Amino acid sequence: MAQQLINTKLLGELTYDIEKGLSIDTTVVLDNKEIAIDFGVFENITLPEDYQNIARLTDQLPVLYQKAKTELLQQFTEGNATIDYYFEFHLEELTEDVLAKFALENLENITKNDLIKGLVLSQVWFAQNNKNELDLTFDFNIIPEYSDELLVVRFDNKGEITDIVHES
Repeated sequence: MAQQLINTKLLGELTYDIEKGLSIDTTVVLDNKEIAIDFGVFENITLPEDYQNIARLTDQLPVLYQKAKTELLQQFTEGNATIDYYFEFHLEELTEDVLAKFALENLENITKNDLIKGLVLSQVWFAQNNKNELDLTFDFNIIPEYSDELLVVRFDNKGEITDIVHES
């Protein structure tokens, strides 16, 4: 069982098992709030530069979180169909839950900025993409208690956003 230690400032020393991967529940401070997330690294990552990128990107999670939220808001404002559909679904299917979350009486009072700010980062994970390059993925959810629908933001190994998709 081959293991690799990955040293991060944000999460401390992580013990990565090449055959099994790594999965931990942890908390990080984002937007001045302590947020519980599932943090993972998929199995079979073996390149030393990938371990360095995992450590570097892990330490940048607060900055990348802001980058993701900013990009989501910009694309939502510009009419990104994926983001539009994600929120339309939740506003139609979970109206009462959305109103309760935002302490509003009707949906007309909710803004796109409110919806993006209300997204909860539930999972952060690293994996190799189909080109065997390291990707970092953020899984966001508007109401984790009632919906498994995710708004997913992917980053490359340099911390640049490469994709925004809706998954369930």
